[in-house]
Order: sequence, then structure tokens, then C-alpha cells
Amino acid sequence: MSNQDRDKIGGLGRAAASTLQVHRALMEHPIATSGSLVEKTGITPATVNKALGHLEQLGIVKELTARKRNRLFSYTGCIDIMSRGTELPER
Repeated sequence: MSNQDRDKIGGLGRAAASTLQVHRALMEHPIATSGSLVEKTGITPATVNKALGHLEQLGIVKELTARKRNRLFSYTGCIDIMSRGTELPER
């Protein structure tokens, strides 16, 4: 899955390098704020937010909060994989 996502990101042109850094950080912590991604990557907040926008457009990341500030993002594919087998049994 991550290789497929990297291939999608590679098509972004100049924005690919910073977006790949954000993608790598999200693979380590699949639920993150833009602020935590700034700390993890060392990229400016504006660039991290732009990269998150690209990842959203590519369907890789989903915003969970629907707010202007302190937004929370989820690497949905990674979360789906980690959630498999944790469903409660039906009664």
C-alpha cells in the first residue's frame, strides 16, 4: 500500500519531496496533527499543510476534525490495516 501511495505522490512534481516526507511521518504515526508533523519533519507549517492537502486530494489522508485549527489527520489505509481483526463479534 505504501509503495502505491508513493507512486501517486511521485506524480506531484515539485511538491513530491515534501509530501513524501509527510507521508513517511504518517506511516510512523498514522493519526497526527499538522503541528506534530511540522515537529517530526522539520518542514514549515505552510508546506506541511500544503502536503496534507495533496495527500487528501490523492485519497491517502483524511481530515477527521473539520476545523480550521488543530486539525487531526488520519492515514486511512494504514488505520484500516491495523484495525483488521479487531471488530467486535456480532451477537
